[in-house]
Amino acid sequence: MSGRPGQDVFGDPDLLTGRLFFAVKVPGPVRAPFEALRRDLLGALPDARLPEASGWHLTLAFLGKVRAEYSPDVVAIGEAAAAAAARPTLRVEHAGGFPDATRAKVLWAGVAGDIDRLAAVAAALAAGCREAGLPAEQHPFVPHLTLARLPRPARLPAELLELVAGAAARAPAWTPRTLACYRSTLTHTGARYQVIREFPFAPASHAKGA
Repeated sequence: MSGRPGQDVFGDPDLLTGRLFFAVKVPGPVRAPFEALRRDLLGALPDARLPEASGWHLTLAFLGKVRAEYSPDVVAIGEAAAAAAARPTLRVEHAGGFPDATRAKVLWAGVAGDIDRLAAVAAALAAGCREAGLPAEQHPFVPHLTLARLPRPARLPAELLELVAGAAARAPAWTPRTLACYRSTLTHTGARYQVIREFPFAPASHAKGA
């Protein structure tokens, strides 16, 4: 893989440029218990920014700003990582804050299930980005859904964490069929997310090493 100027670009190059990241989509039935908490979240954290529920996702790799000549690399990286991984079954459980609940800047719900499969996909994406020369951010993989971002560190009320944990307990498990490549557009009200391409995970019997 090589993002050299002049290389052919898959499809419309505008769709594969900008602030890109790879993630797993969160379906409506999983989002629903958390959407019902939006008023409670704003009441407990009035200064927090809540992402649009329709854009909730489980991030696996953030690529940063990608130029058009790297578009073929983005496609190849996504295809290879998804094709080598069996579809994971996931569930949401418990709640917490980053860096912790006493001085949180993020309120999150944890994700459990086939996390080893997700971690392998995240590692494959990171390796592919390094090989292609893409400036992907390198962070330990901690699977979670971001529910709110706080403008400054604050203690998360125990009652709020209990509400989020209860919503997680009501959310059904899900098995995503694809890895998605998103574009993030920054606005004055926060980031907007758009799925620009999807790559199918392999059926369990066809995944690498299965």
